[in-house]
Amino acid sequence: MNIHQLSARYHQEQDRILVRINSNDGTEMRLWLTRRLTLALWPTLNKAVVEHVARQDGSTAHLRDEASKKMLADFQREAVLRDADFSTPYQDAPDTTAPGALPTLPLGSAPLLVTEVRITPVANGPLKIAFNEQLEGQANGRGFQVELAPPLVHGLVQLLERALHQSAWGEGSELLGTLPLQTSDAPVAADRPKYLN
Repeated sequence: MNIHQLSARYHQEQDRILVRINSNDGTEMRLWLTRRLTLALWPTLNKAVVEHVARQDGSTAHLRDEASKKMLADFQREAVLRDADFSTPYQDAPDTTAPGALPTLPLGSAPLLVTEVRITPVANGPLKIAFNEQLEGQANGRGFQVELAPPLVHGLVQLLERALHQSAWGEGSELLGTLPLQTSDAPVAADRPKYLN
């Protein structure tokens, strides 16, 4: 899949994050990330990105401690995000398709309800992420895999981070320390109801 655009948006009525990935040929993958899965995935995804960045740079063989690897990943992320385009709205159909054409949805119109994520770093290659849905009573699960080069990895992490802030799922949890846009000093509203997903 040759990725054209990524989108991650929190949908309050669903209390889920909808991730959309479209390709240059008009194919679109849609997936729901629940609160439980996202909060479990977030630290694992960040660690995988840090390790992957460290492996990609051959001159960093001397980086053995986590702080140095994280600093390198943060530096690369800042450089990538400086040139990234987050202002162009997500398009239902890429520019290369006929005007008014709808995207091809190989997984169907209902977004994949992700129950499992597998992250596989490739030496000197992209980060592979497999999203799978295996629901009770479902004979055959659905799923797909994407290969993300560093700019797309950092873009996806940035979009997920924004969606997490919109969701406020991290309020009052240890997740606050891993989201740099929100300070852990922020007061948590006492009257705000808490929900488990």
